[in-house]
Amino acid sequence: MTTKISIFIAIVLAVSTSMISFSILNANAQTESPQQPSYWVDITKDENSGLIVTDGTSYINGFDTTYTLKGKQFDYDKARDLVVSGIANDFIKSPTSGYVKVQDTTSNGTGTQTENPFATKEQVSEKIKSVLNGAIDTVFSGAGVTFTIGPATYVIKCTFGDSLDDFECSPQGGFKF
Repeated sequence: MTTKISIFIAIVLAVSTSMISFSILNANAQTESPQQPSYWVDITKDENSGLIVTDGTSYINGFDTTYTLKGKQFDYDKARDLVVSGIANDFIKSPTSGYVKVQDTTSNGTGTQTENPFATKEQVSEKIKSVLNGAIDTVFSGAGVTFTIGPATYVIKCTFGDSLDDFECSPQGGFKF
């Protein structure tokens, strides 16, 4: 009989210990939640390019890359440096970045082409930083009135093509007057 009681007590202790362990793990799982980010800017990228093949030679026939950014006003403020440098670095690493022209290449009047028409990586990066920082600044300018319920989401669209002169970033949408 004492053996049966000893086995019974051992089983009860084992079950109660596992129940206590389970309830502690369950309590921890309920109290530990993943940390929410302090800011968030969503960036999407769309690339388009054309290619002409003629007489055994291929030519790039224009290209553009569009970045669309979405975020709250103060998220842009917190993420500005990382967003600007990230987009500039991403574009510089694209295969088409080496074909960006400083300006439209036309003859210089003597029938000959100007020197190297292509922008350096530094020129491309500086232009991206300039137009993107300008667009982010407009989020904080307060120009016009935007009607929203809750925190407003600001959208900025940047298009970078085959000429530095055509690089642009601008805020999109909203109801302003």
